Amino acid sequence: MVKKIPWWRIELGKEESEASREAVTNGFLSQGIITSKLEKKLSEKLGVPYVTATTSGSVALLVSLITCGLRSGDEVIVPDLTWVASASPVRYVGATPVFADVDAVSWCMTAESLERRVTSRTKAVVVVDLLGNMPDWDAILEVCRANSLSVIEDAAEGLGATYRGRPAGSFGSVSLFSFNATKLVMAGQGGALCTDDPELYERARRLSHHGIDQESTGRYYWSNELGYNYDWTNIQAALALAQLRRINELIDYKRWLFDAYESGLKAVDGVQLNDSGPDVAPTYWITTAIMDERYGLSKEEICQSFAGYQIDMRPLFYPLSSMPTFSQAAGSRIMEEENPVAYHLSERGICLPNGNNLDAEDVAYVNETFLEILEGCDVRSR
Repeated sequence: MVKKIPWWRIELGKEESEASREAVTNGFLSQGIITSKLEKKLSEKLGVPYVTATTSGSVALLVSLITCGLRSGDEVIVPDLTWVASASPVRYVGATPVFADVDAVSWCMTAESLERRVTSRTKAVVVVDLLGNMPDWDAILEVCRANSLSVIEDAAEGLGATYRGRPAGSFGSVSLFSFNATKLVMAGQGGALCTDDPELYERARRLSHHGIDQESTGRYYWSNELGYNYDWTNIQAALALAQLRRINELIDYKRWLFDAYESGLKAVDGVQLNDSGPDVAPTYWITTAIMDERYGLSKEEICQSFAGYQIDMRPLFYPLSSMPTFSQAAGSRIMEEENPVAYHLSERGICLPNGNNLDAEDVAYVNETFLEILEGCDVRSR
């Protein structure tokens, strides 16, 4: 019987088991001491003084937008090639997402496309560290400074990566992370907001806990402003903290996995794996392959082909501007012409199995299957 290879599988070790057991045994269930330890550890790792945990990375982005003052009528520039949660919160606050193209190598937003999208209504930009990679941050920050834009770094997929030695999550006016079950450091769910602005931090923390600021008012249940219930549990924090302590081990595995895929596929003409610029040390959170159009297969067809071999695949993200959710924001503009790189990458991009349980034999089977599928294609001449 052929072994089934899932796209993702979580492998938790002794550290995570003991940490979560301690949280339960000691009754540390609601947000408290363990969550504070996680916030401190993340702050130290990033070199960013203020961190507050939230229920998800999407919530962290929403709170970031609110604290940066985004509202109806404002525009926020977002890369066209990213997970939908990088743009949805923009709509939640009534602002309009405007979609920028990405780089052909890093697959992250380019400074050139960002600059072309700026208008008098542009107030902020959400820059995504896509798939464990990072953009040309120097060029992007130059554009943002010249146009007085708030910079929100969506580092949900970037934890552990660096740009010129500086860690993902330390570039934005405010930055955010996710600890979703598929992330490099996971807690099943959860997120964090990071900033070096004390006022922004205090408001974000207050908004995440019903608008309550007991320290300034001295009143236990007194709400200063309309807030939300975005606290998370110590059990989640215990898992994330245990994983954060072994992040180098997790990154080493992801880099080994990328190298193993690359080694098996490098001789195949017309297959491009995700890469990084010269100044970036990526984590390769997810290894992704782009098929040349000569093979005549869409990403959905490729995923279906692999399913026949008991290998689970995922398609690369769809351009946000192509979705009904955001098509109104794009208006009458032909976004495929305006963001050609994002559309080209998305059309034939697949995310290879990336679970933490894969070994050399599993990767070899995926690579061999890839070659077999390609050999069966009716290759089109260029």
